[in-house]
Amino acid sequence: MNKKIMIATNLYQVDPAVYASHINMAYRVGKDLTDWQVFFSAPWRMPIDRARDLAVKNALQNECDYLFFYDDDMFLDPKVVAKLLARVEENEDIHIIQAKAYIRGYPYDPMIFKFIEKDKLTLYVDFENDVDENGLLKVDAVGCCATLIDCELFKKVPEPWFVTGFNHTEDVYFCTKARTYLENVGIYMDNDVEVGHLLDRPILTSASRKVLTKMNEEYDLNQLWIPDVGFAKRAQDHKEPLRPVDWNNPIEQFEKFKEE
Repeated sequence: MNKKIMIATNLYQVDPAVYASHINMAYRVGKDLTDWQVFFSAPWRMPIDRARDLAVKNALQNECDYLFFYDDDMFLDPKVVAKLLARVEENEDIHIIQAKAYIRGYPYDPMIFKFIEKDKLTLYVDFENDVDENGLLKVDAVGCCATLIDCELFKKVPEPWFVTGFNHTEDVYFCTKARTYLENVGIYMDNDVEVGHLLDRPILTSASRKVLTKMNEEYDLNQLWIPDVGFAKRAQDHKEPLRPVDWNNPIEQFEKFKEE
């Protein structure tokens, strides 16, 4: 019998910069998971905790093995679903796993958490040295920006599964609730799979112009926003601006294009 997975998001306002990556992800799911039954949940706009609970109910009703959450402001690795599935299918100790992601506000900390005391949860900022040889990091809580969850957890943990509070997000709530009701819940981050987090667009002013100009000249502004696979090495190796900074006459460029 084919295994089943529910892919769920909560749509507010999808930016074109990330929308293409969502389409690419869905395409790769169809290409890569040929032996899986795939379901989708994208409800009308509602509070994020209610939307996540609704996705869980849909997943359980359809007898899904896994639930993959992604947020509508994430720039996704096209194979993120298949890669995270491979992790949990190969390792029975993993029950929740998130791709590497960063919080979209300064100081842009990783979206992972650990207990430093019994009841004190904090951001897991200096995580790099704790990643194991397989690229996995065991944590105490994650976000649900690009996260795969074993549906067996939802059968053992009572609802509501996701609750947004004054001092916690709905995803951290679920992770801590699962840890409360179940022993040895394996919550991990996959350091080898990274997703981008859409930031607010900058406003161009006299002050920001200097910063944006420097970013464009030293790197490649568009590539900083939506980097291609080879950008990191080019940015590291380059000595000259990656893009010309001289203005080019668009009429001349168009005429040259017609001749070619």
